[in-house]
Amino acid sequence: MQHQFKDPTPPKPPINKPIPGPSPKDGYCAARDGFLQAHRIQNVQQLMDYVLHELGSPQICVELDQQTMLYAILDIVQWFHKYYYGYGAYQDYLIMELQPGKHKYKLCQELQSVVDFKTTNWFGSINELFTVPHALLYDQVLSMNNTWNGACYGNSAAYGDVLGSWTATLTWMAEADMMFGEKYQVKYNEYEQELTVYPTPKKPTKGLMKVYKRQRTEQMFNDPIFRKMLVAHCGKLWTNRLRKYQLQLAGGGTLGADSLYAGYEKDYDWCVERIELESPNGHVLEVS
Repeated sequence: MQHQFKDPTPPKPPINKPIPGPSPKDGYCAARDGFLQAHRIQNVQQLMDYVLHELGSPQICVELDQQTMLYAILDIVQWFHKYYYGYGAYQDYLIMELQPGKHKYKLCQELQSVVDFKTTNWFGSINELFTVPHALLYDQVLSMNNTWNGACYGNSAAYGDVLGSWTATLTWMAEADMMFGEKYQVKYNEYEQELTVYPTPKKPTKGLMKVYKRQRTEQMFNDPIFRKMLVAHCGKLWTNRLRKYQLQLAGGGTLGADSLYAGYEKDYDWCVERIELESPNGHVLEVS
């Protein structure tokens, strides 16, 4: 018996779909400096290779093991977080909701410090224009034309009309907030990542918290001061181990490790000075 085989159905021709164009985000990234983007240090291994190259490898045998370099990177990262405000730790704002009867809060954010905490209400109302202090004191400030006379204050056309009344309102509310506003004292323990609030809240209260967040570690790898400081730190560790030896050069000369150490120490001190100059002159804890 002969079997008749049918020809297989030919495949359908492929549909040529148009290649999607770059999105606005891709177009934005394409405008960046291609050379800098191609040579960015993206991980710890690349950073260690950079440090070894700056110390003279492979022309010079740099005797630094990987674990020592990891510890050195950790030291500089923590140093930046603690002292380089504005870069190693940057300013941000968080919304905090206080719970009745609770005065300790565990924070999952990578915070270096809490600078300020300000509640969003006086007596339970989000809008301060409708609070009890404003209702009691608003009319008094607008009747003080003899005291607040000028183009900015008062409730009549001679004293600024609507804009003047609004300016007077804001000025008075700021003064009333200092006297009648709801206030808490906060203290942040960076090692426990715990925020303590005094006095213990008696009702739910929302507030805006000004903080300094720690910069992500890999974002600091391409900062010139970070890299210079890391190279200097690793150079000090390496040359300090070589101080018991006298290096013999190929041409017959010698090179002492003390002079190498002094050079790296000078670079390290320069980085510390630059960070002190670029960082804010401390920050004061303000709570309200």
